[in-house]
Amino acid sequence: MRILVVNPNRVDACTELIRTVATAAAAPGTEVEVTHPASGPVVLSGQNEVLRSAIGVLDRVESLREGADAIVLAGFGEPGREAAQELAGVPVLDITECGPALAQLRGRRYTVVTSTEEAVPVVEDRLHTLHLDGRCAEVLATGLGVPDLVGRREEAQSVVIDVAKRAQGDVVVLGCGGMAGLAPAVAEAIGRPVVDPVPAAVELAQTLVRLGQ
Repeated sequence: MRILVVNPNRVDACTELIRTVATAAAAPGTEVEVTHPASGPVVLSGQNEVLRSAIGVLDRVESLREGADAIVLAGFGEPGREAAQELAGVPVLDITECGPALAQLRGRRYTVVTSTEEAVPVVEDRLHTLHLDGRCAEVLATGLGVPDLVGRREEAQSVVIDVAKRAQGDVVVLGCGGMAGLAPAVAEAIGRPVVDPVPAAVELAQTLVRLGQ
């Protein structure tokens, strides 16, 4: 089985982090390929960068889809899954859907902890489009962009924990690929379930392939 994971930003350290976490979630025999767009915005904040990055993501999907059994889009709040599904011909999963989907199996309401304040309306709009906002208690920002989340790891973990402690939801979803891998530490600190949507999406992708979906 081969799963293609596309990180919509062009921060190399974030792509490497996603590769590490996604590969760890793969079952024996599953190959995980992680990439990011060849061009476009390096960091995604507001709608401008998000929409411009979608073209690069679709280009990557189109050029690398051959031989992929499933595709994971590893940007939280970014559009494009529907268009990628048209191109791919295999299951395409968006971490924006996978994280809340699992969170709703763990609790009544969930809180998304995301990167910057600019990302909050982007995430809120995408959750609304996906009809996932009904059980979303709130979207909270850490104030940290992707470069800080991946480049200042200890500080980032501390900030994510502090924000997650304020969550009104009984489950927390990490709403940024740059937070991949932080779920165990955050869950231990806040005493509530925490969903990391990157490994969640990889696990769900493998399940869909095995079920022949």
